[in-house]
Amino acid sequence: NPSKPVPHSIQVSRAVPPPAAPGPPSGLPKRLKKSKQSPAVSRDLGRWKPADDLLLINAVLQTNDLTSVHLGVKFSCRFTLREIQERWYALLYDPVICKLACQAMRSLHPEAVAAVQSKVLFSKAEEQLLTRVPSTPQPSLETFQDLLLRHPEVFYPSRTPKALQLHWQLLRQYHLLQDQT
Repeated sequence: NPSKPVPHSIQVSRAVPPPAAPGPPSGLPKRLKKSKQSPAVSRDLGRWKPADDLLLINAVLQTNDLTSVHLGVKFSCRFTLREIQERWYALLYDPVICKLACQAMRSLHPEAVAAVQSKVLFSKAEEQLLTRVPSTPQPSLETFQDLLLRHPEVFYPSRTPKALQLHWQLLRQYHLLQDQT
């Protein structure tokens, strides 16, 4: 139901200091004007860099889990889970923040975009494919190149054989491969 997320956007916008108690209807425009100029919103705009927004969007698309994003992504500064949730909902439901963030992300240098894309978390489907690569003998880069070619729909578009190999090595180090006990 498309109307269900609306309470979240209202709740998020009121996560900043609440406006004064509602008065007569003539006070409504003043209250709306005040909430748009909230210091917390302007502070929030300054803390979230365009690269952070791009990283947040890509990480959520990969994992579908804001808690995993909070635990697994290194942003330009340390955000709480609540700040990440509020930013995600603001990007989805606040047209002003969404427009500003999109403009800023579009102006990022291609090298900055590539750097962000290299930090995107691995999805469960990607990790499942990687865990199937045997722990011995040590697989070559060609093994991971072949994996990319056989499953382009699963892997994030900017994944490289080297990135897969490095992540596979972490999985092996923590005994998470299918042929490990």
